[in-house]
Amino acid sequence: MEQPSVPPSLVSNDPPVDADRHGHTAPLEDCLDFVNTGRLVRGRRTHDFAGPTDAIEWFAARNLAHDDARQRLLSRYAADPATGAVDLEVIRRVRDAMRGLLESAVAGRPAAHGDLRTVNRILRTHYVYVLVPATDGVSLGHRHLGDPIAGALGRLAETLARELSQGTPERLRICESPDCNEAFIDRSPTGRRRWCDMATCGNRAKAARHREKRRLLTAAASAGVVDPTA
Repeated sequence: MEQPSVPPSLVSNDPPVDADRHGHTAPLEDCLDFVNTGRLVRGRRTHDFAGPTDAIEWFAARNLAHDDARQRLLSRYAADPATGAVDLEVIRRVRDAMRGLLESAVAGRPAAHGDLRTVNRILRTHYVYVLVPATDGVSLGHRHLGDPIAGALGRLAETLARELSQGTPERLRICESPDCNEAFIDRSPTGRRRWCDMATCGNRAKAARHREKRRLLTAAASAGVVDPTA
């Protein structure tokens, strides 16, 4: 089935903005946080973005969307909720495809063609670099040439693509806790982390293993297989 295209173009008339301040390159942590807004927890799909406004506010909070683009999008959704539903579907579809690529890398298996097709399409988002005045001369800024949602998604997808192809994909992980399943980057010295956070998911996993061990020992003792006092 053909993947839905990005929303109709909303060409930005924003003045060029300094690339560093605007977050033209999304940090890997933001990319993983975006992927984690949709997870499979004990077989149930979770969605942190209940509506399109949640996603737009998320982009704006991480400097992935200009404020005037944010305002235009929010106004458009208020006037036409159906348009917001289409945009949310695109956002979720790109996010899930990015997660699919990440999970494939973690599992050491080939990426699904559908995930590659979706991410490659959003990577075609365009922008141009321009010189803008600065206190000490000029600095390098940029101007969007298309939809601000596609721009935000494109920068997030580019970060993941670079990490998978040029970074340290062997350090990418999926938390082994069935109650979490978050993606994270393993920055530990040994590179053997199994949980996103030892203080939460790690401790819960250890406690669960301990309870299961006690249960098995109790069952074995009841059956006379082992001496419970041993």
